[in-house]
Amino acid sequence: MSKIKYKNIAVTSIGLDGEEIDQVTFLSKPRIYALEGYLIATAAETLKEFDANYEILENTDIFTSIGYIKIVKITKDGNALIAGPSIIKDMEKLVKILEKYSLKNIFIDGAFFRHSLAKVAEATILVIGASLSSDINKVVSDAVATVSKFNVEKVENNLQKLDNFDNVCLVNEQGEVESLCIKSVIGNIEEIFRKVNMFCKYIYIPRSLTNEFVERLVEKRLDYKFNIIVKSPVNIQLNLANLTNLFKLSNKVYVLKPINLKAICYNPTSPYGYEFKNLLFKDKLVESLDMEVFNVAEGV
Repeated sequence: MSKIKYKNIAVTSIGLDGEEIDQVTFLSKPRIYALEGYLIATAAETLKEFDANYEILENTDIFTSIGYIKIVKITKDGNALIAGPSIIKDMEKLVKILEKYSLKNIFIDGAFFRHSLAKVAEATILVIGASLSSDINKVVSDAVATVSKFNVEKVENNLQKLDNFDNVCLVNEQGEVESLCIKSVIGNIEEIFRKVNMFCKYIYIPRSLTNEFVERLVEKRLDYKFNIIVKSPVNIQLNLANLTNLFKLSNKVYVLKPINLKAICYNPTSPYGYEFKNLLFKDKLVESLDMEVFNVAEGV
């Protein structure tokens, strides 16, 4: 993490960040350099690895596999090893605790496969990495699909009431809700499609929107014109092919809780021993996404 000048910020992580050697690839990693005044929320055992000096402000009851989360204030600049909660409800609790410190920002470091934690944050910075594939075009295609997913439109206000339902629901043109005795599309796709009728304008899926569901919808796309509502973009759990197909359908997708995607960064270097040409990667992303992107290391 670069040396952000603001001092009234807090940093935590989903999992472990700031170690010298990556625990998966066993390659060197950029450290997290904490400036005097930063607040760090991290598991107790990581404090032994701090180069930075600190004082403990608060002990929490949020437990991780390497100890309870402590909130510390950096009193002298240095590297920090940070491990925060990996469970959504624990991260939500931690954010609420941190908010009482009147901070400018709370930064949550996360990884690709932990998109679900984006639901906790008020805003998200997405980093597109070369590590996904050595094929630059595949990485760019995946970026386009992921950004499309994160930018799914919020549903109209009168349907926010669906957040109170724990089952799959059908919604007609008048906004009337029929709650089915089905909690998930997994294992229930045939039954759900049998229950859909010509008056169905939306299907609300409270849990994951799956590959199997989208594949069935693509297969029957001429017969079913309903739109789909999910809680959050991270509930759209699809591979690249199905994600791409979903956004080609006439069926629209909406969310109850949108993600505020504030910026897109990119990393042209892969830990697997290859890298893309910086300007080529940047130009391809800008052209495909039609928005500005920033090199995660250089900030430009």
